[in-house]
Amino acid sequence: MPPRGVKINQNFVVLGIALLLGVAASVLAVRYVDSQVAARTVTPPSQHTRTLVVPVRDLESGVVLQANDIAAREVPLDFIPADALTAANYEDYLDQVLRAPLAQGAPIPASAIERVQDRFSGIIAPGHVAYTLQVDEANSVSGMIVPGDRIDVLVLTPDGGNDSLRPLLSDVLVLATGSHAQGVRDSDEAGSYSNITLQLPPAEAQRIGVARKIGDLLVMLRPAGGREPFNLSVFSKADLLRMGRARGVGIQFIIGGGS
Repeated sequence: MPPRGVKINQNFVVLGIALLLGVAASVLAVRYVDSQVAARTVTPPSQHTRTLVVPVRDLESGVVLQANDIAAREVPLDFIPADALTAANYEDYLDQVLRAPLAQGAPIPASAIERVQDRFSGIIAPGHVAYTLQVDEANSVSGMIVPGDRIDVLVLTPDGGNDSLRPLLSDVLVLATGSHAQGVRDSDEAGSYSNITLQLPPAEAQRIGVARKIGDLLVMLRPAGGREPFNLSVFSKADLLRMGRARGVGIQFIIGGGS
């Protein structure tokens, strides 16, 4: 009991208890918030990994990838590119040229490697054939078509004075110009050429072979990355003349006069 004569103010007691409860509540609230932030910001490590090959040092673009440039490493699946080199397929990419730099320890995407073949047939896609087409300067966009470009092929056919130009093939890959082919070891350097080699399904190679016998072949160079169809139709000499008449502007004559 308090000493006789000392009176305790009830208000101070209540205030003290309230302060203690407030401090305790604040401490608990801070701890709860910290635990929630930690739970939401820390990503648990993936338990699933895959064996990849990674560079043992930084490699610059243009370097030829060698076996002593890489080593095996377990990499979490969350950090693996879709085309990463694995322990099962890396040998297919050895002695090939890097088209992009590689960082030490990072997965190697196949898209970063320019694969070079010893034979021209090695760059032809499955289900396709290579077909060579004769061109001249006017029909090769002044010789500026290069391997890797895409073109459309049209055929100009005579028809009793009403010549017509019709689309034949669309979005065709150019494999080579002359004897220069991208991705083939010891291929000649780009220069003047009189033919281009196209990658075609066999059925389209048949079509272009027949078209060469019945008319003149013309090519149109597509813009880089342009794969959309142009939706061209047959266009004849008569169509051209009709357009000229529709767009022609006549001269107006004023005959006579009066005051």
